Amino acid sequence: MIAPLIVQAERLADKPAVIDDRPDGTTLVWTYAELNRQANRLAHVFQALGLKPGERYVWCGPNSPGVVCAGSARAKLGATTVPLNYRLAPEEAAYIVEDSDAVLVYVDAEHAETFARIRASIPRVRHVVVFGGAPLPGMLDGDALVAKASDAEPPPAPLDYP
Repeated sequence: MIAPLIVQAERLADKPAVIDDRPDGTTLVWTYAELNRQANRLAHVFQALGLKPGERYVWCGPNSPGVVCAGSARAKLGATTVPLNYRLAPEEAAYIVEDSDAVLVYVDAEHAETFARIRASIPRVRHVVVFGGAPLPGMLDGDALVAKASDAEPPPAPLDYP
């Protein structure tokens, strides 16, 4: 199955897909082609961290290019995303992460502290990957990993994953 983003990246390559007006007054614009490349990079990072088709990962953070990228990478991997409200109390977040069987967390740096506080309560989670800022101790720098990753299309997920 061809992911819809791949089709859009070919059809509308130079058209804006993501526009992020930032608090500092700058604007980030990703075309469909750039969003696809960023999603490919993130998918390669998740694969390198051992995320397999059918597994679940949590993304947590306010609307941002990182969150859009996380959803787009999901389709390329055959994984399942678990969106987590960043306004939850740490105990609520821990319950949802653990109950969902998530094995990876992709979190905006602004909310990484929550995962530092609950880390012992989410033993199935193999990695906490932070985007949009510096990671806390024991967490991975998602921005640095994405910057080094390939932007080539990852192999398609098998159609019969669990």
